[in-house]
This record gives sequence, structure tokens and C-alpha cells, in this order.
Amino acid sequence: MPRITQSGVNAWCEKDVSQAGLLIDGDDYFKAFYDAAVGAQRSILLSGWQFDSEVALLRGKDAEGAVLPVTLKAFLNALCERNPRLQIHMLAWDFHMVFALEREWMQKLVFEWTTHERFHFRFDSSHVDRGCHHQKFVVIDGHLSFLGGLDLADHRWDVRSHPDDEPLRVSRGEPHKPFHDIQAYLVGRDVGRSLEDLFTCRWQLAGGDPFELSSEGVTALTDYRPRGAHVLSATRVGLSRTDPKGSPCPTPAEASECHEVVDLYMAAIDAAERSIYIETQYFSSQALAEALIRRLRAPERAALEVVLVLNMRAETLKEQIAVGLAQAKVLSDIREATRGTAHRVGIYYTVPASRDGREPERATYIHAKLMIVDDRLLNVGSANLTNRSASVDTELNATFEANAEDKLLQASIERIRLSLLAEHLGESEQALSFDAGRVAALDDRATRRDGRLRHHPSPTKQEQQALDLIDPQALPFDPHAVEDDQEERDLFVRGIGSLWRRFFSNRDDAK
Repeated sequence: MPRITQSGVNAWCEKDVSQAGLLIDGDDYFKAFYDAAVGAQRSILLSGWQFDSEVALLRGKDAEGAVLPVTLKAFLNALCERNPRLQIHMLAWDFHMVFALEREWMQKLVFEWTTHERFHFRFDSSHVDRGCHHQKFVVIDGHLSFLGGLDLADHRWDVRSHPDDEPLRVSRGEPHKPFHDIQAYLVGRDVGRSLEDLFTCRWQLAGGDPFELSSEGVTALTDYRPRGAHVLSATRVGLSRTDPKGSPCPTPAEASECHEVVDLYMAAIDAAERSIYIETQYFSSQALAEALIRRLRAPERAALEVVLVLNMRAETLKEQIAVGLAQAKVLSDIREATRGTAHRVGIYYTVPASRDGREPERATYIHAKLMIVDDRLLNVGSANLTNRSASVDTELNATFEANAEDKLLQASIERIRLSLLAEHLGESEQALSFDAGRVAALDDRATRRDGRLRHHPSPTKQEQQALDLIDPQALPFDPHAVEDDQEERDLFVRGIGSLWRRFFSNRDDAK
């Protein structure tokens, strides 16, 4: 069984880990970060798409009796005040103005001028045109790292049961939608050093002064087991990037584009023999859709069980135009590719838990980015299955892969997959067996609405009408490459007016 992960091909590097696992949903990750940061001795590095100064890291019983502040900025500031050796560096994407109304105002002032002198903050705008910085990772003392899809930000916290009326799921004083995401934890100096190199390279590209990191005197972690940990019996992890500037690199002149994340996704899809399980915020990538369709149509290959857990719909009109239509086309093409074959493909969304038995009015927001293949490879990180996550945005994913003899890692990956399905169904982990995770069983549950899983409706009638007007892969919101393709922009100019009118006319008709 050839290895899927290949350093220098679809992985930036492979590094030793002494412990590793997943933290599922914000409640457990926020607490794990808080507890780990309390013990930080030398350094905390934070890279993210978004940070919010007042986001509560601990809530409810977790916050009761906390000696230090529980909101992000005050907490990090207090850590600096009590530990004269601690240095904190925070690197945030210098977001586009289209997100201005969704972000904390005056954040540069908040983080840079109202914090301790050893708390260093920078906005990073060193991305390419139409791109963004989307890597979400933390390194503490060079020994403990977190990476995945979760930012330490508002609207990200939730518990795994996702009650529709969870009283602690509040941001900026207002309730927010149920939210599902995943973060990996990695213990080990080997992998920590690589992530430190990535951070310091990006820090300097963003205009920050060089700084040195020291792990001298830092006690290595043993028996690390944060609350809610789903342990992976792994000793190695592969790190893959999307980065048009190729960070980290010795010098900017030596940088080159890297698309390791999408290359690994494609290799994993091609290698699948039994099953593919995917959770993703968006699935609009033309390359990955074509890779999956090729595998589904490959003659003399074994039948696959494919499970996709997605959002029910785009949250806003701009998201629907940017990626929603492309996803509708992708899902339609995948369904068509399975007709008349032995493959089973289940495409679902999930709803929160209702205490009164009524169907919830909203779905749980899927923000996770995870792929499991044959229960022998697990990939998790910041990259969605979109064109931009494969080309213009910076992304970072971790891969755990078992060989044929590594039954412990295979078993731990299977347990995680079944645990995630149990969460989406509203079952206990113990009640869900391997067979209960197969597409036929999930389809039956979704059809009967037994549990929280639902059949994904896309493409809807409205989406199909829009797809008749324009090729969504030609729109510039989800670019295939760094290069500016004038033909795509021309098509956008010709077609977007009709598309826009279609959306608004349908909304007007519905009023």
C-alpha cells in the first residue's frame, strides 16, 4: 500500500510528534488553549484569519473561579504581566474592507497600543492579489501546537451537542448560530520548530522586526490530554501548505508557490479504496470535483462509500455568489457521476438539537475542514475544498497516515470518524457502529429525520436557474490561480448583472 503523503510533493515536511489528537468544537479548543497558555514559560505565537479582543475563552462552569481574565486580550496581557520572560506575538490577516462590518473596529489600536510591551501584534497584508491569510495555528514554548479551522474569535464557540438554544453561545452580547469546527493538537519540539519557522518568516514578510525564540529551560510535555481530546495513535505528522509566496523560505527571492494541500487532497481521493469522509465549509474546487468524479468513474476500481457533510446553504448573498453556485454545480456533477454505479454518495447537512422536538429553523454551521480516507489517512486544517484555498490563500493542514501494519492509528482514525458522525446524528459515540456510518444507513436516518442529519438540497431550483445563466467557475471570487485571467473577468462583467437580477427578483417574488 503506497503512502499518500510525500514530503516535497504534497507535504512541506513530515515531523515527529510524541502525542497528537483532535479537539472538536470551540468549547474544548478554547479551554485547551487557555490552559496551555497559562503554563507558557517563554513564548506564545498566534496566527489567524481573525482574532477578537473580547472573545470569552472560558464560559459557564469553566469560567467560575478563574484566577486570570477569561477574555482574549485581557488574558494574554495578564500572562505577560505575571511572567517577565514571556513574549507573545499575534499575527492577523489584514482583512479586506468587505469584511469591515463583521470585524472588531480599531483592532490595531486595541491589540497594539493597549497591551503589555511584550505582547506584539501585527496585521499581515503580504498576501497576493485576491488572496487572504487563512492559516490558523498556535505554538506555545515550541513544544505544543494547535492548528485547524478555529480562530480565537467571536461566533466560533459551541459545544458538541449543539443545542438550538445554548445560552452560552453568545458573541458581543448576542446569540449566534450553532457552529462546528475541528482543531488538531501536536506535541513535540520537532513539529513545533517547523511551525515557529513558518510564523517568523510570515512575521518578517509582514514588516515585523526579527525576533529570537528560545525553549531553554522549558519542560517538555508528557501525558498531555486536554479535555475532550480524541487521541490519534500517531508518531509522525505531515504538514501541507497553500502559499503563493512559499513561506517559510530562506529569502523572498528563493520563494516559490506551493500547492501541497490540494495535491494531497487529490492523491488521497485517487488512492481511496473503500471510503471517503469529508467535512468542509465549502466544496467548490473544480480540480477536486474532477478528481472525485474520475475516481467514481474509474473502471475496475472498488466501489466507494463517500460521505460529505456541508453547510445547508451560503450564509450571505456574497457567499452564495462567491462559492455557493460553484458548489451547487459540483454537487450536481458528483451526483450525476454516481448514477448507474455501485458507489454510494451521501451529501448532508446537520441541524442543532431541539429541546421541544420541533424541527430547528436553522442548520448547524459547518466550518470544519477534514478528510478521512479508508480510515488510514486523516487530514485536518484550515483549507476548504475551494479553488482559492488551493491557489491564492495561505493555508495549513496536518496529515496523519497509517501503514498497513499500524492498526492502532487506523483504529483511532475510525473512532474519530464515527464520533463525528455521532455528533451530527445526535447519537452517543458508543451507539454508533461501523455499519451505522455507511451511506445507506445515514440516508435512511436522514430521510426519516431520525437524528440531526439531513439530505443536502443543493442544487435548488433557484441555483439551477442561476447555473443556466453563467458558469460559476468563471467568476473571479474563487480564483483557480494567482494569475489574473482577463477572460474570466470579462465573463464576470457580462454575466454578473443577470445573476444579481436573478437572485433579487426571486427574493422579491417570495415576499
